[in-house]
Amino acid sequence: MGIRILNEQDYYRIVYGGWLGKNIGGTLGAPVEGIKELLELTFYPELPDGPLENDDLDLQLVWLHALEQYGPGLTAIELGQEWLEHIFFPFDEYGYALTNLRRGLLAPVAGSFNNPFNECMGSPIRSEIWAMAAPGSPSTAAHYAYQDAIVDHAGGEGVYGEMFFAALESAIFYEKDRDRLIEIGMTYIPADCRTAKALKDLLHWHKEGKDWLEARSLILEHHGNDNFTDAPQNIAFTILGWLYGEDFEDAILKAVNCGYDTDCTAATLGAILGMLLGPEGLPDKWVNPVGDRIVVSPPIKGFPAPKNLDELTRRTIRMGKQILAAWDTDILVHPDLPTSLNQPVETNETEEKIRELWTRKVTANHYLLPQGTRNTPDAELEIDFGQEGPAIGVNQKKTLHITFTNRSLTSITGNIALELPENWEGPNSLEVSLQPNESIEWNTEIRASAIAKSSYELAFVWTRFHDQSVWAAQKVPFSLVNASKWMIWGPNGSEGKEVYFPGNRLEWEKELGSEDDGLYRAQTKLFNPSERKIRLIAAARGPIVLKLNGQIVIECKESLEFMPAYHRAPEEQRIEITLAAGSYDIEVEALKNGSPLEVYVLPVALLNTTLPGPHYYFTDILFG
Repeated sequence: MGIRILNEQDYYRIVYGGWLGKNIGGTLGAPVEGIKELLELTFYPELPDGPLENDDLDLQLVWLHALEQYGPGLTAIELGQEWLEHIFFPFDEYGYALTNLRRGLLAPVAGSFNNPFNECMGSPIRSEIWAMAAPGSPSTAAHYAYQDAIVDHAGGEGVYGEMFFAALESAIFYEKDRDRLIEIGMTYIPADCRTAKALKDLLHWHKEGKDWLEARSLILEHHGNDNFTDAPQNIAFTILGWLYGEDFEDAILKAVNCGYDTDCTAATLGAILGMLLGPEGLPDKWVNPVGDRIVVSPPIKGFPAPKNLDELTRRTIRMGKQILAAWDTDILVHPDLPTSLNQPVETNETEEKIRELWTRKVTANHYLLPQGTRNTPDAELEIDFGQEGPAIGVNQKKTLHITFTNRSLTSITGNIALELPENWEGPNSLEVSLQPNESIEWNTEIRASAIAKSSYELAFVWTRFHDQSVWAAQKVPFSLVNASKWMIWGPNGSEGKEVYFPGNRLEWEKELGSEDDGLYRAQTKLFNPSERKIRLIAAARGPIVLKLNGQIVIECKESLEFMPAYHRAPEEQRIEITLAAGSYDIEVEALKNGSPLEVYVLPVALLNTTLPGPHYYFTDILFG
């Protein structure tokens, strides 16, 4: 394999241009984020003194810190830990993922369980750090993008969107042709995913000669979604700006004027064009208002953020050199030799590894043992929680699907067991003897006690024997969360049914086997351990009523856009009240009238909190 050279000055120029373009686009789009109408911007809607704060860049600053902390072996587990320590945004999927991480769940389960926003833009906007730290190696960039996206988008289009952009942007280091770059990015996502279909249709409409306004309308007609952050439509708007834009300014304006998630579309396209053009290719008109500064949002805290784009660029390149070496790429960053990068030859093995990412279970924790192992583990462990996810109700049974595989070069003998919370019931230990690459599947049933908690700590224990004696034991902690007990009724006068919902969604249709229109009811108790002010949300597609101790506190008589977000649920579907410590009766009435019956009941903090950030979920408030 020949060495490919990336000149260090070229590396700096491409990375700096990308971060500068990111700041320009984010500052352009942030003030109009969420407007779904066609816009007519011609310049920044708010002329800034420096860039506007934006989560599109904020999270990537944390990921740079994660790379510096953990090195090239960084995985979704470490990214989740960084999230807990430094990211306190309540926005959509961010809020749900943070709730899951706080209760001990790990990616990909943290990004899939109880998450109605895994199809959204929170992860596609975080692609640049992986492309810049894996220059000229799209497969490596896509790998990191996957690890990132499953923290809060597992099982959804957000994962594919980030893999697409990361691969495309990494390829910019050796390829400048727009159409070829889009083609490269699309090879790293499934051909049948919604994002790929939206992009293929857009490319077809562009080739047919449709103008950009027609293309926008067709995107919304065939791939649109009421939620302005839905990924496929916004990724298509980003590429629309690139296809139809005559230059940098025209491109980012066309992207942002499509509306919807405007800070994301403009920021990502700004980054792509900034990488292609370099900082010297970006117009002073757009550069001067943002300058070299970095502004960090207040809910991002507790780590040494770069002070300016120069520092960000240098720190990015420092980690890029480590990643290129650790992944055994053929790329050498050289201070003097000219760049001589060409497209890497992707082997069948590389392609298979990417395809394998698309099909990984999002209901399972996956571990390499000993923990901390990255490449050649002694053993591999999968704990699959099943379609109901990692939830269990009081006195309820649950089956865990455990697969344990010997990945060492010798046979292993020992036993596997579970450590359970006090007064839980579970299996006895199981003796195992495995040859290299041999697996055992252990479908084991556990039963919870009568004590409800927000989350429960369990552990898988692998004890190894040598010479018929205990040699060593490895313990792998994992968590389950509390499923809430409800009594529910359908619209046909049926008797009430006691059910356990694994998350915050009340799934009448699934539990009752009914999709009839009419009034659906549910009752439970809310347990609040201490006096506090809360925002209580009953998010629904149709009319909804929530009663607290028999009094109506939420009454929405119309059908609204379904928005079960902690920070932006409709005013008609939320109330902010002070609750004393104690138990409260909760009753919910939801009217189904042609649309799917979707209802989420959510207790979250108010906007103004002391620490760490706004509208976080109260994990210690229980239903049941």
